[in-house]
Amino acid sequence: MKQFGLNMENYQKLARQAAAEGCVLLENRNHALPLEKEERIAVYGRIAFTYYKSGLGSGGLVNTGKVDGILDALKKENLNLDEKLEEIYRSWIEKHPFDEGEGWGKVPWSQEEMPVTEEMLACGEKADAALIVIGRTAGEDQDNTDAPGGYRLTKEEEQLIQQVCQRNRRSIVVLNTGNIMDMSWVERYHPQAVLYVWQGGQEGGHAAADVLMGKVNPSGRLTDTIAQKISDYPSDTCFGSETENVYQEDIYVGYRYFETFAKKKYSIHLDMACPILRFL
Repeated sequence: MKQFGLNMENYQKLARQAAAEGCVLLENRNHALPLEKEERIAVYGRIAFTYYKSGLGSGGLVNTGKVDGILDALKKENLNLDEKLEEIYRSWIEKHPFDEGEGWGKVPWSQEEMPVTEEMLACGEKADAALIVIGRTAGEDQDNTDAPGGYRLTKEEEQLIQQVCQRNRRSIVVLNTGNIMDMSWVERYHPQAVLYVWQGGQEGGHAAADVLMGKVNPSGRLTDTIAQKISDYPSDTCFGSETENVYQEDIYVGYRYFETFAKKKYSIHLDMACPILRFL
C-alpha cells in the first residue's frame, strides 16, 4: 500500500501565507506601513504578547505546536523594538495574567489592558513608529455585546490609542479579532494605519509580521460593512429575543440593506478595502 505523509513545514508555510493575504488594510496614510528594519518600533497592547489564534468552542480546542504572538514574531524578524516598553508590559502582565475564564467557551471577549503611563508614552515618543495591538476573542455559547470590551473599546484601550496617537505621528493600530468592531475612534484619533489581522491560526502572529513589514500584500476584503454606529444596522433593535428575531429589513440583510435603502441617508466612503458608512 502506498504510504502518505504530511509535510508539516509546507502546511505551516501555506497557513502563514493564507493568514497574511487575508489581512485587511483599512488605512495607510503617508506610507506608515511597511515597517523598516532600521527603524525603532514601540509596541503597545497586551495582546501583542498573547495572540488570539482562533475563537472559542470546538475550534479553540484544536491543539497547536506553538503560537507566537505578534511581538515575538516581530522579534524573530530582528526588528529594532523598544526593549524598555516590552519590559514594562511583561512586568505588568506577570501580575495581571491572561484570564482563561471558568468552563468551556467562557474566556472573556477581551482582556484587561494596562493603563497608560508617562513612562510608556515616552518610549513611543522616541520611536519611529508606534504599534498598538487590540484583541477580541469570539466563539460559541456567548454573544458579543454593544459594550466596552465587546463591540466597543474599553476605557483603557481608548486612552491607549488616543494618547499614543497624540505622542507619535506614525501610529499603527492592529486588530487581532474574529469580528468587526466599533471603528468610530479612527476619526477621533486619526491613526496613520489600521490593519485587521483577524484570528489567523497557529501562524497568525508571523503572518501579521509579514504584512507589517511589507513581505506580503494584505489582499483581504471585509465580509461585513462597518457602519458608523451600531444603531445604523436595522437588525440592532430586533436581535436577541428569547422567543423570536424579526428581520424587519426583509430580504435586504447585511450589505444589501445599505446598497438598497441607505444611499440617500449615507455617503459611502471607500478607503482602501474599507466600506465605512458615514452620515451626510
